Amino acid sequence: MNMTTDMLKRELENRGYIVAEQTCIKNGVEVLGLSVKADKEDKVVPTIYPEDIIKGAYEKDLTVSEVVDSLIPMFEQRLDFDLDRFTDPDYITSHVHIGVQKEGTEELVKRQSPFEGIEEYLYITDEMNKQGFTVKLKPHLLEIAGLTQSELFKVAEENNHKEFTAKPLMDIIGGIMGEEISEDCGVAPMYVISNKGNMKGASAMLDKKGIGELADRIGVHEFVLLPSSIHECILVPKMDNTEMEMFENMVKEINATTVDPLEKLVDRAYLLTA
Repeated sequence: MNMTTDMLKRELENRGYIVAEQTCIKNGVEVLGLSVKADKEDKVVPTIYPEDIIKGAYEKDLTVSEVVDSLIPMFEQRLDFDLDRFTDPDYITSHVHIGVQKEGTEELVKRQSPFEGIEEYLYITDEMNKQGFTVKLKPHLLEIAGLTQSELFKVAEENNHKEFTAKPLMDIIGGIMGEEISEDCGVAPMYVISNKGNMKGASAMLDKKGIGELADRIGVHEFVLLPSSIHECILVPKMDNTEMEMFENMVKEINATTVDPLEKLVDRAYLLTA
């Protein structure tokens, strides 16, 4: 039997949960979400995404009942986060970061990035019940907190820089394969830039200071930037014979075959000077 969203929703409601459908926007893509309350008085509740859950259930050959059994610990966990924090200027400034996504119509605290087709937005990242979470900032929250967009972007830039990471691509591949890979080819290596958590880390493309420090260290100041996903980018040292069309075709191919549509940025490559 093919599992459907209605079947999942009905099983949850039969077990006493309060389920509401909502349209969520993730990286410019509309997806269906289900908010699930264990109690009608709950103010902070988890949202699940049926498409992902059904796909996982199909791969593991699970029934609807087995899927809901696996989700129950999440629904029964008491989420006692104080929502007033999202209007507290001190809390916002200490937890705000910049994320990047493809340009869209989502109403956020955002601005155009220096990279065509990509926009910057502000989000809060924190931990609740030992689980990390992120929340995109809406304009009305800034008004309530008495903060301006320009000052908050400046603070977020500083917070992002503290999390900046740049790792040689071959080191990452070697770590995955469990062996050391030599890159002795006479040119500077490619680097993956992100943040310490490797979540929403593609905003490292905006960190002029971080990229500048990397450039000084390796003696290369011209790069081709490949936006591999919303989580990371790749810096390729620019050569005299660099062909941008080749790199753009590479990004298009990877986006079409490897990257989740909800995590894809753009089918572009960019020249970057540090």
